[in-house]
Amino acid sequence: MNLFVTMFLCIFYACMCPYFAFFLLFCFLWYNFTNIIIMEVMNMGNYNRYDAIMKLLMQHKKISVDTLATKLNVTPTTIRRDLLILEEKRQITRTRGYAHLNENFDFAFDGSIIEDMFKEEKMRIAKKAVELVYHEATIFLDSGSTLLEFAKEINMQPHLSNINIVTHSYDIASTISNNQHISMPGGVVHHSSHSLFGVETADFFSAIHAEVAFMGTNGFCDCPGLTVSLPLMLQTKKNMVKSAQRIVALADSSKFIGRGLYTYCDFSDVDTLITVSTPENKEKIDELRDMGIEIILA
Repeated sequence: MNLFVTMFLCIFYACMCPYFAFFLLFCFLWYNFTNIIIMEVMNMGNYNRYDAIMKLLMQHKKISVDTLATKLNVTPTTIRRDLLILEEKRQITRTRGYAHLNENFDFAFDGSIIEDMFKEEKMRIAKKAVELVYHEATIFLDSGSTLLEFAKEINMQPHLSNINIVTHSYDIASTISNNQHISMPGGVVHHSSHSLFGVETADFFSAIHAEVAFMGTNGFCDCPGLTVSLPLMLQTKKNMVKSAQRIVALADSSKFIGRGLYTYCDFSDVDTLITVSTPENKEKIDELRDMGIEIILA
């Protein structure tokens, strides 16, 4: 009843006074705007927590709900809700009181899943990487979710024009094909990464040259360089590295605790690494810096 009376009075005064109507409209718009901002902040916090959970599971394979709650400073109820969402995404499996990394799922082979992981870090890395792109440059763009974020960032830079982009990723080419010059090789499209592979693809990159190759990796924990898990992509990535004057690696913080099956580029060939510093990877970052690699922190 009180709500009905309040609504009636608001409508009455709005009809009697146009200024009051404008005031009501302003209040309505401001209420909705602040709600949107609050929801965005909450969602970003959730995604950061999902990433933290996945990092811990990549390190330990199995971890208890109570341990996760303590490490992330939230309640066990919040952790259980997060784990339910991650299980729906097929990233983990749950047992009573514990979370397990889903050993039946290879993150390297499913682009639709890995694209959502560490997204905030990838966006920060992309913003730093675009600062290395200049007018009329010829650049290689490797495949991968971080490179896709980089391609989106290029799209948002109207001052960058006449860039010659060469990529074997269909997703990247379709993202920026309306704004830049795109070249792609022939080959076979991989079903989940949407990247081209094969002899024709590899030969294509051995016959052209670029100022900068922006490369991704499946990780470099306890290995001598950048890695890839798909053997079909190995020679293509090697040829991209050989044909570029400068190698820039883009890697979110999870790459410091994982690795692929094959090394396609030694650290001695990497000129620049764009990444995110965490307490866990600080020592490795210092080690790479001491090897002569330029470190750009996003």
